[in-house]
Amino acid sequence: MGKGKGRRRAASFFASDDETLSTVSTAESSELSLAPEVDEVRSDTAELDNYLDALYEKRLSTREAGLNGLCKVLMSGIHVDFAVDKGETLLHQCVSILKKGAASEISLAARVLGLLIITVGESELAPMIYSESSSHLSRISKQGTNVASRVSALKSLAIMTFVVGNDEDTDTTLNVLWQVGSYNKALFANKASGITEPNHEVRAAALTSWAFLLTTATAEQIDSFCLKGFNALIPLLKMDERSVRLAAGEGIVIIFERANISASKFDDGEPFESVSGNLSRSTYEDVIHQMKDLSIEAGGRGTSKKELGSQRSFFYDVLAYIEEGVGPDVSVKLSNSECLRVTSWMQSIQMNMFKNFLGGGFQTHLLGNTFLHDVFDFKPKQSKKQVLSTKEKRMYLSPNSVLNKARTQELNKQRSNARVGNYGHYSINVVED
Repeated sequence: MGKGKGRRRAASFFASDDETLSTVSTAESSELSLAPEVDEVRSDTAELDNYLDALYEKRLSTREAGLNGLCKVLMSGIHVDFAVDKGETLLHQCVSILKKGAASEISLAARVLGLLIITVGESELAPMIYSESSSHLSRISKQGTNVASRVSALKSLAIMTFVVGNDEDTDTTLNVLWQVGSYNKALFANKASGITEPNHEVRAAALTSWAFLLTTATAEQIDSFCLKGFNALIPLLKMDERSVRLAAGEGIVIIFERANISASKFDDGEPFESVSGNLSRSTYEDVIHQMKDLSIEAGGRGTSKKELGSQRSFFYDVLAYIEEGVGPDVSVKLSNSECLRVTSWMQSIQMNMFKNFLGGGFQTHLLGNTFLHDVFDFKPKQSKKQVLSTKEKRMYLSPNSVLNKARTQELNKQRSNARVGNYGHYSINVVED
């Protein structure tokens, strides 16, 4: 792809070690402001090419800026053409970073790969992305020492497996996520577990990713996690970190929903052993007791009211499902007046995962990404309102845009012609002396 030329172009695009992405964008804008309006506006494809070229640079800050830029553009839009044309090259560069990069760029590279596979969906490129990067993401998830890198690797690994993984791949990834999320220092001490002790952020990311991937698991996989899952998840509901408690709750409600476990299963006439493998009444009651406590927990000094409210609401809704069979009913309003309605815990957790990963670009992908249409069984209207990027708005809608200037010139011309016509009309009634 002309690496030498690309490197030189990238070097001018990312100028110094101390630059951040926002600094680069500001400098670029000021330099181009002298050019005509049309030349000032760069296409997203040109931006993506520049960011990709930056990954070949030796300077760490340049590579980081390139990865950051790739994340930003891939999140905000659906760039299938770029993914098809340059996806394999991008994959190889990101894998190289996963192997031997700095912690800061490993986190970004893992995220880029997750965004890339969401963009291409179930295409021919997707299995290649998974096969070449999953082992590295798994290693980072289990043994990484940097929190951001582990969190990013865990989420990307789950999303990749969600998109293309078969039953065996899903089982492998579920076990990786489970080992990190349910890590018990006392049990793993003095054993060659190959797992670096996770902090609460890593543990929460692993449990959330595990619950997300569990939505696609087979009945056998659900059953295998049922007993050992509850035995490990109940203590996690008692942990100090709220994010871990919520993530554990997500795993519990998915097992309940997928295994069709409800309060009615524990009537006096129901043998405990017949309920999803070996879930006993005592285990069930322990789960319910812990979740009831969390649904009414009182806040202490320094407790965030918003976070406490989210916890109460979540566990209240989970209990309503388990005890009364009332599922979630969430509506997501989209920019073109359409609405995505979610009425199961499975889809609710899937939606939260994609929203978290895509950030502000979730609505754009939901409207235009056919893979997400399949995931949520959602068909947007064909005549949806076009969403313009910031640069497109500047090009087409700003007062100084070429189109507005041309429109102004045309209106001025029309007014001039109208004045001439009016003068001619009234002049025919003038009587000469």
